[in-house]
Amino acid sequence: MMTGKQPSYIEPPWDRGFVTYDEVMADRENVVRLEKNVNQRATWNEKLEESSWGKRIRSEADVIKAEMRMAAKAALSVRRVALKQLLEKEYEIWEKELSLKGKTFYKQRI
Repeated sequence: MMTGKQPSYIEPPWDRGFVTYDEVMADRENVVRLEKNVNQRATWNEKLEESSWGKRIRSEADVIKAEMRMAAKAALSVRRVALKQLLEKEYEIWEKELSLKGKTFYKQRI
């Protein structure tokens, strides 16, 4: 026999493994809260990726514009040098033709 005071009721063994409604609701709220946090982080990561992609595209476009400006400047300087050489050659040809006729270009000397 048992000594001491006995409880006024005796729990059946099959009730010991069950959880209360409040415990189930607390677990469900935790799951919902965790899912909400995961979804918020996923949305934040997606938006961050979109904005960084946009920034990368804009920076690459700026680099391309700068390269195009430099290429245009280089092409302009090459054209200027080629035009200068062409004018010098033509000047020499004209000078030879004029010298054959006994004439020359007028040069003002100061």
